[in-house]
Amino acid sequence: MRKNVVFCALALCLFAVSCVCHKTDWNSIMEEYRQDKTVSSLILVKYRKGSDCRVEYYLRDSLGDWMLDGEAAGYVGKNGLDKKKEGDMKTPVGEFNICKAFGILPDPGTALEYIPVTESTFACEDDCPYYNQIVDTTGTGHKCTGEDMSKIIPAYNYGMTMDFNKENVYGKGCNIFFHCFGTHDYTAGCVAVDEVFMVHVLRTCGTSPVISIH
Repeated sequence: MRKNVVFCALALCLFAVSCVCHKTDWNSIMEEYRQDKTVSSLILVKYRKGSDCRVEYYLRDSLGDWMLDGEAAGYVGKNGLDKKKEGDMKTPVGEFNICKAFGILPDPGTALEYIPVTESTFACEDDCPYYNQIVDTTGTGHKCTGEDMSKIIPAYNYGMTMDFNKENVYGKGCNIFFHCFGTHDYTAGCVAVDEVFMVHVLRTCGTSPVISIH
């Protein structure tokens, strides 16, 4: 009986330590980017279970500290986090720069470079120099077999690119976006949120947002 009590107490202590560490990790990430004044806004993707996550969006206050500007439910990959390779239906873990914005719908007024999605806009998955890039097949002449972005409605009504696999290594994973909800309660590896929330982020994020996924 005494052994059982000791074991239960130890388990509870380990659980408590785990919770504290998790909280400390988020605080540490926020502090790191608070110090980095080049970062204009911060998106925290807090994984829950399955494909569910909670997304918190922070802007700087007058003192340069992070202020929670909004939060929303979100989806990650069908198989959760920790992407290892192309097609594993997982979302990568870590911190990534938001590079550009895109959308089937008109630019809502973002400070980021905006890519209008047309019938010739593809997210390339091919083993070629365009892998892990958004390409205009008319301009490049590349006959892309990747995602025909203009047909991915409503998920690609609006979105933002991340610099995951920025070396564009074939097979490591590609086209990891922060975009609107689609037709499923999961993604193929991206992070998805409600369109209203996405538009607000686009309009207020500045020129150098960072997204943190854990």
